[in-house]
Amino acid sequence: MAMSDLLVPLIEIPLRVVNLYRYSWLISGVLGNALCKLSPFLFEVSLIVSVLSLILIAVDRFGAVVWPLHSPLINLKRCTFFILATWIVAMASTSLVLFAYNLEKYEGEVFCVSKWEETFGEYVSFTVFVLAHYVAFLYSPVILLTLIYSIILIKLKLQKIPGQESTVAEIQRKKRNTNALKWLLL
Repeated sequence: MAMSDLLVPLIEIPLRVVNLYRYSWLISGVLGNALCKLSPFLFEVSLIVSVLSLILIAVDRFGAVVWPLHSPLINLKRCTFFILATWIVAMASTSLVLFAYNLEKYEGEVFCVSKWEETFGEYVSFTVFVLAHYVAFLYSPVILLTLIYSIILIKLKLQKIPGQESTVAEIQRKKRNTNALKWLLL
């Protein structure tokens, strides 16, 4: 997730700053075309990897709270697989962007533009592509994360300490739940 979060400031922010003062693309040729394609692609990949990483973190926390005595749901071996899988899913789902963006010359200036309809015709609609991305990587994850964290909070609220209920045990339970809640929110 840290690597995906670094892609935005390293690639996208300098391009946005340049676009504040100049609308045309600064670099032309093969390198300019590659940067034109990679900029929106890496931005989208970064966002998707971050969302999928948040889901994995939530699932790991869910397992730790709901089944505290079981082995972790995401161990080191699975973690490596899931990290690789998040990047592969993000790149595969965003790969069409690489084909849609190209450099175009207009009145002596070079611009990075999306030619979605010209590239894909009626086979892949831009509206369908964007809607599918919103559903798959925004709306569904928000619902899933809300559900997972709600179950965790309910589990913590209903958890009883075995043995005699005393004021000391109650204070300890509240402190533990407060710490767990802080942990969840970080």
